[in-house]
Amino acid sequence: MSNGAVMLDDPVGNFIHTIDRLCRRPARGEGVQDSPHVARQPLLTRWRGGQDTKEHVDRMGVPLVQLSKAGDWPQILAPQGRQATHVISRGIPRARPDIQPGEGVPKILSRIVSALRGTRLRFPRYELTALIVERLADSHGKEDQARRVLRESDRNWGWGVDTAGRGAEHVPFPLNLLLKLLPGFLHDLRLSGRVPGLGGRFRWLRRALSGDGPKASGVAALLADLDPADEPAVARLLLRAFMDDLIGQYRRSPLHVRGAGHVFYPLLLLNEHGEALVELVEERRADLGRFDPVVVVSYTPDAALPEDDKALLRLIRWRRELVTAEDRDTWRRVLDTPLTISAPAVPPDLTRYDVADPAFVPPARMAPWWSSRTAIALFWMALAGMVGAYAGQTAAWHRNACATGLWTPWTESGRQLAGTECVGVAEPDYLFSPGNTEMRQVQAVLQQENERAAKLHEGGDRPYVTIAYLAALTSTDRDTLAAAREGLAGVAIAQRRQNNSAGASEPLVRILLANAGGRMEHGSSIARLLLRYRDEEAPIVGVVGLDQSRQETVAAIQELGKAGLPMVASTLSADRLVNESPFYFQVAPQNSRQAWMAAAFADSLVKKGEVKRRARVYYSHDVTDYYASNLKARVVARMEERGFAVEGLRFTPVGGAKPGPDDRSDDPYAGDPRNAGVSACGFDGLVYFAGRGIPDFAEFVKGVADKCADAPPTILGGDDVTRYAADVRIRSAVSGVGYYYESFAAAPNKCGEPQRHDFYAALFATFPFECEEPGPGRTLDGHAALAYDATETMITAIRRLGRERHRVPVNSYTVWRQLGTLYTPDQSGHAIEGATGALDFGADSPRQYPLDKAVLILHAKGAQRPTQVGLCGDVTRSSRSEIFPWCASVPEIYR
Repeated sequence: MSNGAVMLDDPVGNFIHTIDRLCRRPARGEGVQDSPHVARQPLLTRWRGGQDTKEHVDRMGVPLVQLSKAGDWPQILAPQGRQATHVISRGIPRARPDIQPGEGVPKILSRIVSALRGTRLRFPRYELTALIVERLADSHGKEDQARRVLRESDRNWGWGVDTAGRGAEHVPFPLNLLLKLLPGFLHDLRLSGRVPGLGGRFRWLRRALSGDGPKASGVAALLADLDPADEPAVARLLLRAFMDDLIGQYRRSPLHVRGAGHVFYPLLLLNEHGEALVELVEERRADLGRFDPVVVVSYTPDAALPEDDKALLRLIRWRRELVTAEDRDTWRRVLDTPLTISAPAVPPDLTRYDVADPAFVPPARMAPWWSSRTAIALFWMALAGMVGAYAGQTAAWHRNACATGLWTPWTESGRQLAGTECVGVAEPDYLFSPGNTEMRQVQAVLQQENERAAKLHEGGDRPYVTIAYLAALTSTDRDTLAAAREGLAGVAIAQRRQNNSAGASEPLVRILLANAGGRMEHGSSIARLLLRYRDEEAPIVGVVGLDQSRQETVAAIQELGKAGLPMVASTLSADRLVNESPFYFQVAPQNSRQAWMAAAFADSLVKKGEVKRRARVYYSHDVTDYYASNLKARVVARMEERGFAVEGLRFTPVGGAKPGPDDRSDDPYAGDPRNAGVSACGFDGLVYFAGRGIPDFAEFVKGVADKCADAPPTILGGDDVTRYAADVRIRSAVSGVGYYYESFAAAPNKCGEPQRHDFYAALFATFPFECEEPGPGRTLDGHAALAYDATETMITAIRRLGRERHRVPVNSYTVWRQLGTLYTPDQSGHAIEGATGALDFGADSPRQYPLDKAVLILHAKGAQRPTQVGLCGDVTRSSRSEIFPWCASVPEIYR
């Protein structure tokens, strides 16, 4: 400091400067700042020389100062009026209580707190303790009275308990009882001070009353043991509350940003009657490890002074020792020897010592900008905004991407919300809603197999591939959702059987789910999304499943074919699909074969005299449903070839739109499916239904039952009617109308009976709910078996790549090439023995649909289990009696 030489000869300046310096808080740590009279080396020089800084900011404790003959200095150091000359920094919080003779520590602390409360300091612990001590007179030795005092002192929680009790009268009994008992119970736990995070200030009070005992009793019991007449104990308790409040507010941490804003320690000026408080402060400060951020200056008229009372020299020497002590013992010796001096005489003119003069008192350190109320408020506002924005983004991500967990910008869920459906790509652990218990069980098995395949891959060199199952995995229709679950169950059985196999060429299979929506509305977009999915360890080599021969299904086939990704469809049968892409294969027969079977069966009914040689073909006029229009056209053509008089009648599918002005069809319109069923009554020929089994055929049969249940027409349904026939709950609603329907899979026998194929034994063992009759099982519709065959076909192609003389890399193109070799040249046994029959894709010229694939005709009525009438095709363990006699006449084109 430039005027240091002057100050050495100025007792008043040294005295004022010492008090000001003791109150100034270091920028970091705690303690006493360096004196300006001690030269400080530059930081870089100290670092190079290995010297420790003399700024003892880590040594706790501020020494006590005792003045003799203080005179007017207390009023000068802590002026009351605005016009007074401020000789020390204005920002120092000050208290100069008017202590009267005989006053105890509690009253002194009360006046100090009143004086300091006008600053930025708050004293919640002290206020709670003082309130409780004030009411202790009637509770000594009475724990219940002490608990009442605690409840009265905890006004906020007490109000909440009372409010909950009054509100309990207007709610149902269980909640009524909960509102009456739970708040009071929680409040008692809070008042006990035993529960972390719940007790707050009461936990501190328990530690203070018990001397920081970890196994102490509750607060009420400790208060009952506190004698209010024991003034030393009460005084120590209140002083601890006062000091702990200061310590808490002067704490520096990210959670106590306001603490860094305190750049001065409070200054207490105690007159000759405050000796009791001074003694308690000295007692606390005997522990150097605990720092109380307050400067105490006491003054007395008769302090014992050294014989050589050279106040100026002693002041300078003491301050140098304070800031130059280099070890703990020296520091303790300085603290244990308080500064006791005679206050210098008050000069006639104090203006030269005014704090406004920076030449005398250097400007105080400014509080960090980030510790101000405005900065903290802005920080919390910004943080709340960021949290709100993140929460909003997470919610939007959950809503739009059907995601779970927290949003992370660098990840994608692979899913998106389309209307009310979640579509996209997901691991089996994600359940496309709506779901049910059975769907969760099936997907749990798929996920377990995925995890097992990954573990097996880590320790071996077997091919590790991903097969995507693309289908309609969501629906608001219970039956359609069950059919989707059946398909997943078939895939799960094929995956498990393959992962259980051994051998270097046996691939490890991982399943990825892709949902295209309830009616495959998003098939093409999900196909494009599937193409962007990358996994170097288990690349996608093929797609199985596919659902409903609709316009979007065709678009999905085209997209996957452009990318060179082979497909094996499970239930698709529309004729045009094999022409959409050379990468497309199916395990179901084409509609042409199904139509020829329908015409041959109708011809046999005519020969038996059951129907006239006339036919009506009811079909959905939905232009996007290629299955219905294609099957109708093929059935009409085959019927006409056999001399039937055929007419086509259109109906509006459930949920569809009626024909508009631009409708160009010449076929009569029969209304909705129920009205179409009514119109079929009285027809003496064959009624063929070329539409969706659920919900259209269900409504069609109800229409027949409404008008002619006693004499219904002879009805034959296409293969999609299996969905209706498989659900006993739905078909039992109409018990008087019998019907025939075509199927691509032989129905399994009941659980416990011998099965045609071991697939069903594995299915029933893995998913016991399939055995419940009636129940959620849907195995009669063939979806599980067809999905199994499709997956097994893809796996067989992958497996055979490893059996070549030179092992071929497994990728989508090599798998596609191998799919074209799944036929039986010269009876060499290359055909797949599927759950729905032999899978053989041609002998001379391999094709994309199986040769001579089984088509069955069954009869159902009400809740009775459907009975098989006959079949054409190669079905495992089928007897000669099951095969229609005219199967040998199937033209080669329909084989």
